[in-house]
Amino acid sequence: MNEEQWIEYKQKSKTWRIRIDFALLHSEAFKALSYAPALKLLIWFHEKVKVKVNKKKRGKERYQVLDGVISFTYAEAECRGLTHKQVYRGLREIHSLGFIDIEKPGSRLKSDWTEYLISNRWRDFGTPNFKNTDWPISIKWRNYGFGSKEKPKKRYGKRKFA
Repeated sequence: MNEEQWIEYKQKSKTWRIRIDFALLHSEAFKALSYAPALKLLIWFHEKVKVKVNKKKRGKERYQVLDGVISFTYAEAECRGLTHKQVYRGLREIHSLGFIDIEKPGSRLKSDWTEYLISNRWRDFGTPNFKNTDWPISIKWRNYGFGSKEKPKKRYGKRKFA
């Protein structure tokens, strides 16, 4: 996301409303948030949720989530003022508390970013029913990279072409 796209996004989103449940704001998982960028990320994720408003209905039936898949790139986070390290640590925290789930892990290649889902696991946080899921490892870079045990084998000599 470059600067022009960011300015366009801000102009477009000025009239949006963010819908966060009262139960989420007073939950044990929300109280357990200890990292400020994680709180920012949680609010920005709820900003991206697409909701349909049915004005004829009241209560819980008034708002319907249309599509739960959310993409949030490091470039967008940089436009919002967070570093890569802050985003990574914040995502890990809100994932461990049950606010988001990972639909599809990205592969660290261009245009293949991670897709997230807003989760309701936070409702069970602090109870025996809470399911703590592991942070997934990207598929294409699973066996090598920084901090891994396996390293790719180097090729020496001339390459043979068929």
